[in-house]
Amino acid sequence: MYGNTGIIATIDLGARAVGSIEPEEELYARFIGGSGLAAKLFWDRADFAAEPLSPGALLLFMNGPLAGVKLSGASRMCAAARSPLTGAFADSSCGGYFAPALRHAGFDGIVVTGRAERPSVLVVRQGAVALEEAPDLWGMGIEECTAVLRERYGKRCRTLVIGPAGENLVPFACIMHEGHHAFGRCGIGAVMGSKNLKAVVTAVDAAAMSVADPDRVKELIRELTPRIKDHLISQVLHDFGSPGNLEGHMYTGDVPVKNWTSNFNEEMAEALTGSTLSDKYLTRTGTCAYCAVACKRIVKVDEGPFAVPEGPGPEYETVAAFGTLLDSADLAAVCKANRVCNDLGMDTITAGATIAWAMEAFERGNLTAEHTGGTELLWGDMDTVVHRVLPDMAARRGPLGELLSLGSAGAAAALGGGAIDYTVQCKGLEAPMHDPRGGGHGHALAYAMSPRGACHVATAMHFMETGACNYPEIGFEFDLEALTSEKKPETLALAAAIGSIENSACLCQYADRALTITEMVELFNAVAGYGYTPETMMEAGLRVFHLKRCINYRFGFTAADDDLTKRMREPARDGDPAGIEIEFDAMKERFYGVMSMDPQRGIAAAEILVSLGLREESGLLWEKAP
Repeated sequence: MYGNTGIIATIDLGARAVGSIEPEEELYARFIGGSGLAAKLFWDRADFAAEPLSPGALLLFMNGPLAGVKLSGASRMCAAARSPLTGAFADSSCGGYFAPALRHAGFDGIVVTGRAERPSVLVVRQGAVALEEAPDLWGMGIEECTAVLRERYGKRCRTLVIGPAGENLVPFACIMHEGHHAFGRCGIGAVMGSKNLKAVVTAVDAAAMSVADPDRVKELIRELTPRIKDHLISQVLHDFGSPGNLEGHMYTGDVPVKNWTSNFNEEMAEALTGSTLSDKYLTRTGTCAYCAVACKRIVKVDEGPFAVPEGPGPEYETVAAFGTLLDSADLAAVCKANRVCNDLGMDTITAGATIAWAMEAFERGNLTAEHTGGTELLWGDMDTVVHRVLPDMAARRGPLGELLSLGSAGAAAALGGGAIDYTVQCKGLEAPMHDPRGGGHGHALAYAMSPRGACHVATAMHFMETGACNYPEIGFEFDLEALTSEKKPETLALAAAIGSIENSACLCQYADRALTITEMVELFNAVAGYGYTPETMMEAGLRVFHLKRCINYRFGFTAADDDLTKRMREPARDGDPAGIEIEFDAMKERFYGVMSMDPQRGIAAAEILVSLGLREESGLLWEKAP
């Protein structure tokens, strides 16, 4: 086998039983790796009756076939489980250094079941996995725990760690890698916490990879590295990080303001954008393994109530979630909120969006002192957010902390009184900080159709709709207008496949914007020997997309769940997109038609599943009544 090692470690934490799976090579090619292979293993091995936080629930860490290749963007990996936030199949992606380390240890992934008797650490060594009790780490923040693990297992060890939020089973808890890179979304950190698993650690020396065509791999690295580095997106990311386009996006209406009640604020555009972050607080840049882009921000705030020592800085999503969304232009507060969330182990998108919803609920009088324990939730009050609300959410402390720890959809359901109408989420997952009413109406369709809930990286729609890429090899040369529904369902049919390919290959969606479809095919073939053509690679992407939706159907999700909340359907109130309605229902109907999906069940027709090689899945689902 090439690229992949062919070995996936398994461990039952309760029984302390370690084993392995050795999938056939053909299975790797059919499901690519990463989130695709995780979905297939989940379908084959999961107990679908198990609750997300029960000992019987599966937790998977999975590499893509390119892990360990010294190419910008190839160092990401996937974590997957049933989400405690949404109840749906969830996959989350993380960059950094763990993916190549896991590959050098001899594994393509790890499948975890059961619950350890005491808080423990899973240690991956060369060709071996072991469980070691570590009750002293329980209760530590992620920064402290990561430092202790480095002392214990060596400065070169690589770590995946949960914080207090994961230990307390907050359903949007995340997993942090080296205290900076995040498996951010869907609450997979809570799944780790439910298993009494504080960390996963690996400390191995680099090992040679076996690839199908070594000479072609070297040629591709030489050809692609300078192009990725010099690509316009890469230059902006290097100079200003992912917040680099916040100011420009604000003027198109892409950036949500004040819980999505506005699309424009000129003061915030300048105060929060990436160039301001670089000018005021940047000390240096960080990167992922083998990446020439170096988009990560390392920041320091010297003084004031939001002072932070040098360390990981905020990404675009965090800047908007704790800036514009809360009606605040305080960039120092964003840096502090980011560090607090990282250390507690909470997804910044869901945390910020939930607080924004709560501020509106408080303003409306739906959320009262009875619910808040006397805390006032006022727009822009970042002192309260940073020093009180976030710690209480992670600890599930007090009436407000317990309520907001449910996420916006859960909190709104508990509050009642129409509070769900001004949440901004799909399938229970809060939308990222790109407003489809200004950034592009196809984003709205992509949010609704994403298997894991509102997500801008589950598909490539965000980049394709905004003109960041063209793929003539598969017929995508559309010049799309942002504020219309024209060609959006047809584009999403391609974008769903491409996004599935990227997340299964575990490729960075920033770096691979410089790649053509043909070059993606060449990478798969030269490294892993998959024998893809553009057509069969796209087919593999569609196979993964439809499989994830089949998994969700077994969990009770149907076409009715592919929807937007009332707030998301409201026309924008200001800026260029003001008053323009998203033709969502028409786009949804057309997308189902293009994809041959059943308009009630929300899964592909039986013949489509069979044509994609999902015969067993088709037989199970289409024999059952919806």
